[in-house]
Amino acid sequence: MGGETDLWEARLAHATVLVEIGETYDAEVEVAALLEERPEDLTTLDLLGKIKHIRGELSAAVACWAQVQTRSPQSGGVHLRLASMLALARDPERGAGEFIAVGRDQLWRKPAAHLELEEVFRLFAARRPDDARAACDRLAAKYRGSDPDLYKTAVLAKAWVAELTGDLEEARRILERLGTERGFESDIDRALALSRVYERLGTAEHLEAAVHIATFLDRHEERIVNVGRLALLYRALGSPETAAAEDRFLEVFRRRMHRPQRAVVLEAAARRYIPLDRLVSIAFPERDGGEGSNDRERALALARDGNRREAEALLARSSAPLDLRYRADLLRMEGEPEEAAALYLESLDGDPDQLRVITWLLAEAAQAPAVEAFFADPARTDRAAEILRRAVHEFPLRASYWRALAALHRLRGDAAEEARCSGKADALDAAAARRRNAVGRALAASVYHFVGAAKGLIHEIWAQRRPATASRGGFLEEILGNVTPDMAQGVRNTFVSVREYALAKFPQQTADLFEYAYAYKVTKEDEPSGGLSAGLPTALAFLSVFLDRALPQDVASSGILIADAHDVQVVRAVGEPEYKVRGACNRNLRALLLPEGNREELLRTPQVPRPIVGEIVRFVGDLDQAATLVFGEEIWM
Repeated sequence: MGGETDLWEARLAHATVLVEIGETYDAEVEVAALLEERPEDLTTLDLLGKIKHIRGELSAAVACWAQVQTRSPQSGGVHLRLASMLALARDPERGAGEFIAVGRDQLWRKPAAHLELEEVFRLFAARRPDDARAACDRLAAKYRGSDPDLYKTAVLAKAWVAELTGDLEEARRILERLGTERGFESDIDRALALSRVYERLGTAEHLEAAVHIATFLDRHEERIVNVGRLALLYRALGSPETAAAEDRFLEVFRRRMHRPQRAVVLEAAARRYIPLDRLVSIAFPERDGGEGSNDRERALALARDGNRREAEALLARSSAPLDLRYRADLLRMEGEPEEAAALYLESLDGDPDQLRVITWLLAEAAQAPAVEAFFADPARTDRAAEILRRAVHEFPLRASYWRALAALHRLRGDAAEEARCSGKADALDAAAARRRNAVGRALAASVYHFVGAAKGLIHEIWAQRRPATASRGGFLEEILGNVTPDMAQGVRNTFVSVREYALAKFPQQTADLFEYAYAYKVTKEDEPSGGLSAGLPTALAFLSVFLDRALPQDVASSGILIADAHDVQVVRAVGEPEYKVRGACNRNLRALLLPEGNREELLRTPQVPRPIVGEIVRFVGDLDQAATLVFGEEIWM
């Protein structure tokens, strides 16, 4: 059983490394096979959600996360339910009534207790906090002794109303009093609420009490927020345990985001071939110093760190096909393709079905005499042809496989098939180039809310233009996608603001702006998109079209755009920035642009470690700064 478990973990680690180097299609094949064997494994299912998220398959990603959320042990969810009720109370059009939409054609009738709790937050939203507290007391009295969960929820709602109105001492008294009642001494929801209040009170005594609670929560369940809260509390107290707690926070966060540690990468690559040039591209935290536990792992570590001569010496101790491939990688990275090809060919003698090696030899070195001689053997060409045919069937959009197949047909003397496969490869390369030249396509960071959980989600926003009919140029004619009325109005305002901004800041590049009509679309249209936090990515999408400049597809943004003047566009803070950072990390993005106004909040959130914020977040105060970050300094030249 132990051996099977080790093999399972090794396969999962390999899939995780494949995702890290951007080979999501190969990773999905591995993950699908793992889930066939263990469909209940939540880590693997969550990794599949990440893969779908990276590829933009948002509906599939959300479906995976919903399954993970449904199957995960639930604890500490009352505060999220209460927060959802407050959000609905502040948005009566979306939350009013006895029914909630749970699908395109499905409605769920709210339980009577749910409606009673909503009344509490309607009173609060109407600026009647004393009436809201009284309503909580009535509900608590009603359900005391008959429904412990509803009784607890009513008491926690009263404490939260007190907290929201700044009466932290009253909130503390309510929560501590609940803890003296039988059955609620170790209640997770109560502990979470009390810890939050202690943190806000901020005295050394209260912070020490919060540490005790956070330690208890961490022992109960290793969650990012529990580990993060402990690290923040140690920092606030100036504890000597701060460094160790922050290191653990970073380690747990990266693991939950499926970002492999250096030791995991080395071990995975030592088991199964992963090209060295891809391994070198993986970035690790400074303190992640895994050096390997055997010659091959140590060689890979040396190669990653640039010590290629020492790495080659270690690899040369073995003639195993995997070591030959890594030695060939080193030669190729040193600019010696013919010597590399010789070692790749030697590795095929002992392991003839290596798709990566066959593809490189045929796509990159087919003209080399040694390669031509190797594939002159009909048995070898037949075997390679079968391997490549399976590859193009499984991954029909990968140009390198078609190019390798074209080279194989050339070696066989089949000119017609060579031309067909080569044409297919050229078309796929051209399509990939068009995708990289993403004019008008911006990535927007948002938050998707499940029942009892929030998840950061990165989706696309499109801006397009077409030649205008007479006298109608320069206007936004269409807003497509499932957007709420407030967001649609925000998009129209943003269009006009950015149009005037572009005309003022870039008069030469926008001389033809009024010759076009414009359209806008938000993706993930099976769910309504609302709010104003898409203002910044919307502005960047429009600016990209106005200037005919591509947007980087590894940078997302979120921010409320405020037009102070025709040439001054200010970026204001957004809600739930910590989940948007987590969404960007889950998507493996290079950067996330967020408003300067969110900086302090992100530096004290238990949801994201500070090193992650420093690594991925770029804070901006206005559209000038955002444009410089995404388009480069040359935009102003």
